Amino acid sequence: MNLKTIEALLPSLLTEVDGRPGFWRGNRGEVPVYVLCDEEHNRLRVMAPIGELKELDPDFLALLLRANFDRALDAKFALRGDELWSLFVHPLSTLVSDDLGLFLDQVVTLVKNTGTTYASTELVFGLDDKDEEALREYEAGGEEDDDSD
Repeated sequence: MNLKTIEALLPSLLTEVDGRPGFWRGNRGEVPVYVLCDEEHNRLRVMAPIGELKELDPDFLALLLRANFDRALDAKFALRGDELWSLFVHPLSTLVSDDLGLFLDQVVTLVKNTGTTYASTELVFGLDDKDEEALREYEAGGEEDDDSD
């Protein structure tokens, strides 16, 4: 994909689109969305503001990192100064035009679900208790030997 293709697609994906080649702003539903492209560096960035963090609470930041792992999927939480954003980054040249709307939806859904499910879709890649135990064993270097013989 290239800048001309993105520019041609955006009016069908966003309302109130404004900008210039490589930087556009519009709305997806009631959420403001920014689309940034750089052909030279082969990058596309779709982002939407979530809000300002009054303080950097370690528990909340840990929650965001866990959400990035199992429920944010392609969209991710990101910090810019004290601003919390929903962000999607992808190589521009390999982006398929049919997928751009799906990625916009994930960014917007992540904004809307911040404070509740922290998910960008209904799909969650969480680990169940058995998977968590297997991961802990792997990280510990395998099962511990029982020295009680």
